[in-house]
Amino acid sequence: MMAADDWISPDDPLNLRKALSCFATGITIITGTTEEGARFGLTASSFQPVSLTPPLVLYSVRKGAASVGLVKGSGSFCVNVLRHEHVELAKRFAAPIADRFDGVEWYRGSLGCPVLPDAIATFECRLWTTYDGGDHEIVVGEVVKMRRAPEGNPLVFFRGEFHPIVADTPRVS
Repeated sequence: MMAADDWISPDDPLNLRKALSCFATGITIITGTTEEGARFGLTASSFQPVSLTPPLVLYSVRKGAASVGLVKGSGSFCVNVLRHEHVELAKRFAAPIADRFDGVEWYRGSLGCPVLPDAIATFECRLWTTYDGGDHEIVVGEVVKMRRAPEGNPLVFFRGEFHPIVADTPRVS
């Protein structure tokens, strides 16, 4: 249990990051294709729903990341929600690798973005808007097509590490 004097200042980015890591988040790979047809992708834990009507979702990415300009240029992106066994895939798309798709199974979705066929859920999105979010850019997309697997457990990020959720849950209907 925390005491009243356990409060620390959010001015220290390291302390803020440690406190934020106490909130478990799902892991996604955001993918897209440039106007020239080149693929891009990144691991993101900042994905969340925004609105059901219209169907909007968002993710955020560090300002200056190449993918921000690529999504703005292409006007679309795909959110692939990872399964608990996708730890290495999440690490691969977070690493500075020239071709993150090399050796990765994927197919081109309806908007031209790479879709990972083994994702637990997939959301193909048209870019709705972007917002300034401090040292991040918030990217909002309108879901135009989606799919979900009938079973499986998600990969989550908690206290700086990947963790599986292994639950005895009934099949999604």
